[in-house]
Amino acid sequence: MTISPDWLTNKIFDFVATLHQCYVDTTYAQDRTVYAKDIAIAVGWIVDIRNGHKVEAVISKILSLETAKFFGDYWRQGEWGDQELKALKVLKDELKEKA
Repeated sequence: MTISPDWLTNKIFDFVATLHQCYVDTTYAQDRTVYAKDIAIAVGWIVDIRNGHKVEAVISKILSLETAKFFGDYWRQGEWGDQELKALKVLKDELKEKA
């Protein structure tokens, strides 16, 4: 099944919403910088779509080992780090299911 740019953008926005909530709610001040970087990377995926990059290329970035390592880093503490990892898993699972 083909994944549309709009569908992928919406799924990434769902992920960004979780990242933003983690950024706002974390009680670990040092994690805010990390969440800001995470948000910037995820928004970059949306910008790539907007700039005409192939959906498949953006999906490859999201599903890459580099992305898993970056977002799975131990730097994010507490329940907010867990929320971020769960949101990434949901995004990846939805992409794999739809592809």
